[in-house]
Amino acid sequence: MAEQVGLSIQALLYLGFLCGVLGFLARDELRLRVFMLSASALYLFYYYNLAAAPLWEPVITNAVLGCVNIAMIAVIALERTTFAMSHHTESLFHHFTMLTPGQFRRLMKSARSVTAAEPVSLTRQGAPVDRLWYVHHGAVQIDKTGREVRVEDPMFVGELAFITGASASASVTLDAGARYLEWDSVTLRAMTRKSPRLNVALQAQFNVDLVRKVTRSTPLTV
Repeated sequence: MAEQVGLSIQALLYLGFLCGVLGFLARDELRLRVFMLSASALYLFYYYNLAAAPLWEPVITNAVLGCVNIAMIAVIALERTTFAMSHHTESLFHHFTMLTPGQFRRLMKSARSVTAAEPVSLTRQGAPVDRLWYVHHGAVQIDKTGREVRVEDPMFVGELAFITGASASASVTLDAGARYLEWDSVTLRAMTRKSPRLNVALQAQFNVDLVRKVTRSTPLTV
């Protein structure tokens, strides 16, 4: 009986080693973390039950490694899922199809959510632009060299100025009651410089928005 228990405990060591190998072979980070967490748990039980008294040094080190992997699994889960997003934030996220949930969370941290109490002017043709906006509710009035267009679809305003640093190519105003997100351009550029993946995703989102504007023949707003 004692011999069978000893063999079972010994099997934990090999199972832990197998999980570690599978973790190093995994290309997906979440799978890697799950395998490494499993390996740490198996090693922990092995060293806890190996002798008459637990071998505390390896038990503690594997417990710490397990906690680190649990924390990283939580970070990855937040990056890939809409878990813990409010209903309002999740509904906004569905407009940003090129961003992951984690990238959208980071974007929202630097955004200011505004509901226009009265008609508001976002850009004036030929004037510098130091903000980026995303209008997700309400009509957008676009005036470019005397040609006026009214658009009621969600859209970015200021994206070309954000990308190129150029002045606004059109004047854009919103009706009272319009709801939009606003970012400071300097802050957002600093954020995208620190995160190349976020920068690529945001540029792709701009391209999607641009295609929509071209499709409906909306004059470029900035």
